[in-house]
Amino acid sequence: MSDLIVCLRANACVAVTLVGLTMSAHGQATEEISGAKQIDRRAMQEVCESSAAVSIDPKGSFQCTVCPSYTDFQGNNRESFDLQAVYQGHFSTANAEQLLLVLAGCESHASGLGGSILLTRDGTIWKKSRYFKGDKPLKCLSFKARDGLDRLVCFAGDAHFGTAAYWISAVSYKDNSLHAEPLLTGIGGNMGSGSPAAGYCYEQDITTFEKLPSDTGLMVVVKQTKGLAASGEGSCGETEIRMEPTQTVNLNFQFDGDHFALAPGSKSSLQKIENFLPHQ
Repeated sequence: MSDLIVCLRANACVAVTLVGLTMSAHGQATEEISGAKQIDRRAMQEVCESSAAVSIDPKGSFQCTVCPSYTDFQGNNRESFDLQAVYQGHFSTANAEQLLLVLAGCESHASGLGGSILLTRDGTIWKKSRYFKGDKPLKCLSFKARDGLDRLVCFAGDAHFGTAAYWISAVSYKDNSLHAEPLLTGIGGNMGSGSPAAGYCYEQDITTFEKLPSDTGLMVVVKQTKGLAASGEGSCGETEIRMEPTQTVNLNFQFDGDHFALAPGSKSSLQKIENFLPHQ
């Protein structure tokens, strides 16, 4: 899987910046915007808990040079808390401007290697409403819901022992709590020296993740291929094997203003993904 820097700007209601974000799957690149231009130092001071800990890295993105007290590595000044993305909208209240900041670092692998912080504007200052440990999406799409709040559909991933996993969830921060509803799971690959799955080495990439016209939902394109590992092969990606032709699977999800659901015409496509590997 190739790495890609992914940056986007969403619609006028919800602005978003992805800053220096490296994805494990393919994506779509648009204009890159520096995170330092999206938020000010006072907002980052609320994140870092000290003005002295606020810094800007060589790429122009904000970071905390000391891990904040609410992270696993609190007080550690040898690891940074790096700003990855900024989403602006109304996530837990319709009566105040809010920012959702996605940050990497200062957390153990078990805690998701980062998290997100919800900031709420109070007059001329930003106040931290909640920190969500482990909530570290790679990319999100925003939708305005009927209740006036903004919903996000987020693409995230993780990797352990050479095997990667990706998933897409509908996310709400209503009542300053994280509510995540899985929309697509079971995507991944073991070509990073992972163990064969049901005898196969395989690779699945989410190559398209974008909104449908008029904010009626989203489109996801998955490309997948697999090859039967040789008998006794302990890991994938180390020796060359014959891979089957790549399959391209298109999925659409609909949004009715309250909920996201798989479009009826995409049910057979979902089955292609679910049945891609033999059930173990």
